[in-house]
Amino acid sequence: MQGDEHPHAASSDEDLPDAEPALDKASGARAPAPPGRWAGKGFAIGDPGSHRDILPRLTVPSRPEIGPQRFAALVSPGWRRPDTVFDGARCGALTVRAASTRGDSHRHEGIPRQDDYCLLADAGWLIAAVADGVSQGELSHLAADAAAAGGCRSLLRQLHAGTAEQVDWERVLRDSAKAVVQAVHQSIAQETGETTPLALDQVAKLASTAVVFTAVPMKADAEGIRRCILLQVGDVSAWALSVGDGWVPLTEIKSTRAGEAVSGATSALPLLGRDVWFQSAPELRQGDVLMLMTDGVGDALGDGTGEVGQVLGSVWTRPPDPHLFAAQVDFQRMTYTDDRTVVGIWSS
Repeated sequence: MQGDEHPHAASSDEDLPDAEPALDKASGARAPAPPGRWAGKGFAIGDPGSHRDILPRLTVPSRPEIGPQRFAALVSPGWRRPDTVFDGARCGALTVRAASTRGDSHRHEGIPRQDDYCLLADAGWLIAAVADGVSQGELSHLAADAAAAGGCRSLLRQLHAGTAEQVDWERVLRDSAKAVVQAVHQSIAQETGETTPLALDQVAKLASTAVVFTAVPMKADAEGIRRCILLQVGDVSAWALSVGDGWVPLTEIKSTRAGEAVSGATSALPLLGRDVWFQSAPELRQGDVLMLMTDGVGDALGDGTGEVGQVLGSVWTRPPDPHLFAAQVDFQRMTYTDDRTVVGIWSS
């Protein structure tokens, strides 16, 4: 990937952090920051709440029970797993931004970031994945990392060997699941010296993840359209964002399940049935943005028409500076404290 020149870095007062909000003369309290503006501790949308006053804790060891044995599965001791990672690059006429940040609840509890992403590119395709580790798993941060990377590599190999129409999505998911199993066994072996393989259901209790993949062609067709491919498993989402249409969901979203109770359960790798994934072939036009995200952002976005959708839609019409994009993904908003991961692909 080419290095990015950061053409849209902050250059106006609206892009820079504001000073502390002014005192309200009547009550003596500080007035709330306007929506979509910089507050004292980051990018705020609406009421940021008070949870950012809590200092993050170091991750501590845990000892999950696995059948008759106990393994000292150290989950990200110290700062070995970064709190926040982000990237930005140009790939021909495509611009990509990616950020994954630990939610405030995990920061406070000392739990590692359980979201992750992967980006791969060659002359023909830009491939991206976003993964959301299931919170109950002690090693789900490993599952998110392994599933995203393993699936992207599998997808790229298939695209090298054939066309988008020939991609075997079941194989992509199978390779992704194998990567999760391998990552868990390697981690246990490194931390404890135990090399006895676990059964698949035991691995899944320790480490499982939702994931969404996409492949975007580097070149548009004669009509200026990029015909992408997309696969989703579990509680992650994909969106198209355009100036004319706003946010358009490319996968099922919670807020559109009319009359249906929303469950916290989600389909996840490495366990997988044939009826739990969704695939599509979205079209990306010049000026459009393709967004992949975990539910840490997706839940706050809702159907895209609320305050969060309006603010993020306005700041993401063009690719922000990568550092600014990471801060926007990590926006402050009361009650929304989950891990956050977003990959955005802009077509120009």
